[in-house]
Amino acid sequence: MGDTRKRPRAEDSKDDEKTKRPVSEKAQFDRLETISKKPQFERLDTAGEIGAMEMLPTKAEDIKIKLLPLEEKIFNTIKDMLVELKSDTEVRVAGGWVRDKCLGKESDDIDFSVDKMNGEQFAKAMQEYIEKKTGEKARGVGVIQKNPEKSKHLETCTFTIFGINVDVNNLRTEVYPEGSRIPVCKIGTAEQDSLRRDFTCNALFYNINTGKVEDFTGKGLTDLKNGILRTPLDPAKTFKDDPLRILRAVRFAARFSFILDSDIRKAAKIPAIRVQLEQKVSRERFGIELNKVVGGVGNPAEAFQYLIDFNLEDVVFQEPPKGLLLEDPEVKYRQLNPQKLLRSSGIKTMENMHKFLKGSPKATRTVALYAAFLSPYHGYAVKVKKRLVPAVQWILRESIKTADGAVAAVAARILNAAIHFYHLVSLHSKGIEKPEELKILRRRTGSTLLEVKDDYKTALGLCRAIRKAGVDLNIEEKKGESKVTVMMEVEGKMLMDIEMDVYEKWLENSSKLNECWKWKPLVGSKDLMSLLDIRGPAIGEMTRRLVVWRLQNPEAKKEEAEKFLLASVKEDPPKMPPKTNKSSSKKSKKKGKKDKKKRKK
Repeated sequence: MGDTRKRPRAEDSKDDEKTKRPVSEKAQFDRLETISKKPQFERLDTAGEIGAMEMLPTKAEDIKIKLLPLEEKIFNTIKDMLVELKSDTEVRVAGGWVRDKCLGKESDDIDFSVDKMNGEQFAKAMQEYIEKKTGEKARGVGVIQKNPEKSKHLETCTFTIFGINVDVNNLRTEVYPEGSRIPVCKIGTAEQDSLRRDFTCNALFYNINTGKVEDFTGKGLTDLKNGILRTPLDPAKTFKDDPLRILRAVRFAARFSFILDSDIRKAAKIPAIRVQLEQKVSRERFGIELNKVVGGVGNPAEAFQYLIDFNLEDVVFQEPPKGLLLEDPEVKYRQLNPQKLLRSSGIKTMENMHKFLKGSPKATRTVALYAAFLSPYHGYAVKVKKRLVPAVQWILRESIKTADGAVAAVAARILNAAIHFYHLVSLHSKGIEKPEELKILRRRTGSTLLEVKDDYKTALGLCRAIRKAGVDLNIEEKKGESKVTVMMEVEGKMLMDIEMDVYEKWLENSSKLNECWKWKPLVGSKDLMSLLDIRGPAIGEMTRRLVVWRLQNPEAKKEEAEKFLLASVKEDPPKMPPKTNKSSSKKSKKKGKKDKKKRKK
């Protein structure tokens, strides 16, 4: 079956057109019966943008950019400055702002490109002019230095204009000195600059001096209209120049429902490019790009599927060094070879979770989608110094270095809770007939809620996504078998959905565990000490016993709790430190202070 991610309306690249042949009705039916294991990606966010692409003119002179009042103020100020300086410098806005404006979308990502001066000179001139004309104190200019070893070939200037953060650099081209294979960036023309950009749709310019859109590659607007992602130059050269552009390619493909040009797909699989991606791109840049994928619109699972197609998932989501990935001794059930399973259950779970998260906040989507994709790593841990860290948490913190460390911890916690819920659904489906069975279910459910707190609904959604992924994969594997076998799997899938619905209804309406993580203790620490005559670590031990007992008896009162505590301490007394004589302990403290002073002298 062909690439299931293609939009029916879009034109394909030339290489793909050559391979098309008339297909008989029977052959089409056979294709449906032996459906590919690649997910059928559902589009939830991009319908409006696809419509805007279809209406887009393909000639630059026919594009009318509608400016916001603040944008008009910024651009007019720039033009006034150039007039006062008697400068013939041309100032252009480049990249994503132009692309989004062509699609009728707003963007605050303004990147300026200038000729005849460098970015720092332009930024300082701009700030001096604004301060002179308005009296406003301009913020200082920041310069991000170039770093060719990390594919950062040109310094970029950042400054603030009327409250908007903007970047500026000069138009550039690459020149190869005689006898050298290492390019040197120099000031170039707008056409030369456009050819060095990542994709044709991002190589469009808006010329502030003329108020016109410029398409120097001759393909930017056409590719944007047809939904094709293409590089201005040979993609192998483009990716070698900056390997991170592979991740940008899959992000834009998922974000805008673009078709990746066949040359891009071939270049992304070149072994040398894989090595460049691993060696030249910092883990922080991986994290920035991937956070845009999972937190943005479009279908992130589609982008991750491309990484799998290009055999790059193990480069991006690197496992810890050999010998550090261990089996978590506290987890009974785990999958073998988790990295391999990212290609099947991981991507399938992510696709299911994406549907569940429709309308959720960006922070929730980010954490939950990472947890879904990395779900095969549940049950594995990484030894960090003397403690074990969940493998999911380690990968997010160290492999892609997510900017917020809390994301990694929360993702691991949600995944752990989802697996607990997975087993609790099965336990609940067997039926609760005896009071002791209900207590066990409440205790285990409550313990999971205490772990995940307000994120429990996200964990339940992930549990549903994991269960559904397992059944879906079974159905796909048995497509070639008898219809009876397939129907049994489908019925099993329906039954699993019902079991999940019934458990969630019990949890919300009958368990009596609602917001148990917010419960105030029935017996406080001071009351525990006086009631049980305990101290030190014993207080924490008896508090834990009380929490477990209350989860089993959520409607209990204080008097019942006190009876339980008295019986519990009698049956199994907690360990307590030996009593010390207060006067002797004071003397020993004084002696210790004297000895310390002597040592200092």
